[in-house]
Amino acid sequence: MKTPPKRSVLLVAILLMTVFLSFVSIAMEDTGNIIIIPIEEKIGLAPHAEGYLSDWAYQDPSISVRIWTGREFDTNLMVAYVKLANASQIRTEMASSYRSTNMALGATIAKRVNAVLAINGDYFSAKNNVGYVARQGTVYRTRCDGRHDVLIIDENGDMHILQAATNEDVENIDYTPINGFTFGPGLIVNGEKQGDFPDLKNAPCVPAQRMCLAQVGPLEYLCISSEGPEDPGSVGFTLEQFAEVVYNLGNTSHEGVEIGPILNAYNLDGGSSATMVFQNKKINAPNNPKKRPLNDIVWFGTAYQPEEKPQEEK
Repeated sequence: MKTPPKRSVLLVAILLMTVFLSFVSIAMEDTGNIIIIPIEEKIGLAPHAEGYLSDWAYQDPSISVRIWTGREFDTNLMVAYVKLANASQIRTEMASSYRSTNMALGATIAKRVNAVLAINGDYFSAKNNVGYVARQGTVYRTRCDGRHDVLIIDENGDMHILQAATNEDVENIDYTPINGFTFGPGLIVNGEKQGDFPDLKNAPCVPAQRMCLAQVGPLEYLCISSEGPEDPGSVGFTLEQFAEVVYNLGNTSHEGVEIGPILNAYNLDGGSSATMVFQNKKINAPNNPKKRPLNDIVWFGTAYQPEEKPQEEK
């Protein structure tokens, strides 16, 4: 039988352990530099290899991404939760210039800009020059017809949905627009689930593959993608079903993440354009080989620059 250590030895051991843990805590809080990415910057900081916690998660001091799957209304869906350190990390990128007809796969655009996570945008060329389009602080179009819902993401990374927007609605906003989209409709507007969607070529009552961007808190977002009739084992969502699914994601917990209520949620381009990219690969609808080129993406990037370690003297 071993003799228990004396009290003084125990106190020394506890003290040493406390000092060790304090050093560990300091190391964990050493976050390097979290930068503001210039609005005009086309290429972001490269994701950090050690940030990939799994095939479904990424985390560094500036961004956290968690991805999971589910099933509702006989349809598979994929959800990505994103938490950012600052608003410069939610960005857009076009496949080419605004007037160009050149398109590219979402994974190709995402890789080009060093996206941690990316989704398709609004296919801005499909609305026949109708609506409001802004990308990274540049407004390309203000031709709202009073029929389409417009999404604006402001300088704080907050989402605003202008329902049946007119030019006057856009001109009277009291925040700075960074990115603006015309596709819609708004699924959740100021916390209220929407319904009775007008048929603006979104085929609201037809089950389809869908994509949505939602905000659940300051610099906290959900990207929700559903499969559709072209995907084995899935029916697809009507807009009413999609709005219900998105709304019900609020006030839930997934992958250790507590999700608040859905503040605003906006329907983006769907069908075969619905694209979610992680680790430079399209990850949604994995059993459907069809991949459609895109006009643009919405992407989330890292803003973390580790402190450079001094070179050891030779």
